[in-house]
Amino acid sequence: MDAVTPASTLERPQRHENVFAEDRREALNTFLHEPGWETGWKSNRARDGFNFLHKHFAGWRGSDKPSYDCQEELKINAPLIYKAWLTVRDNIFAGHTLVRCYANGMAYGMDGSVHLDASAAGNYTAVYYPHDRWSPNWGGETIFYNDRENRVVACMYPKPNSVVVFDGRMPHRANGVTRMFPGTRITLMWKTMLIKPNEQTTGQTAAAPLNGGTVPNV
Repeated sequence: MDAVTPASTLERPQRHENVFAEDRREALNTFLHEPGWETGWKSNRARDGFNFLHKHFAGWRGSDKPSYDCQEELKINAPLIYKAWLTVRDNIFAGHTLVRCYANGMAYGMDGSVHLDASAAGNYTAVYYPHDRWSPNWGGETIFYNDRENRVVACMYPKPNSVVVFDGRMPHRANGVTRMFPGTRITLMWKTMLIKPNEQTTGQTAAAPLNGGTVPNV
């Protein structure tokens, strides 16, 4: 992973580039393109007009279920993804607990709507782009909005072999791919929780900066 400038806040998303060696990236991309996708998935069932594809690897499913440390579950269910998580954990998420890991897939005609990944402080999401190449003509950006959802605060190009990290309370959506894109836009997500040692049973900490990362000027 490239050396990066430390970020003082997570008011805007951070990008980490060249996250894995090329052979690891290729192995992850190949694995994620294998069959086994669920259909009919939505980020926000109240808002989404279109479905997209989904693969669940570990952790809680549904807002009504309590979160838990799913690292060992990931190790059993998807060893390759688990090894990738260890790299991300050690370089970005030191001190965080992994609570969910999954992948989403979007072909042309599949669009996401604005949503939050969390409502409480101390929750973070990392989005990894595994593709070997990407064109600006293909769309597929991850777009972030202010709390009122009336202004774009960051637009993250799906740069291959990069991770975008953000506070789970940031409104965001996955932009659909254009008809020029010949395949499926795949993203791999790790969701984490940062909890103070003396608050393991009482709640989450306020949002804290992660290790490294660069904040884009958008």
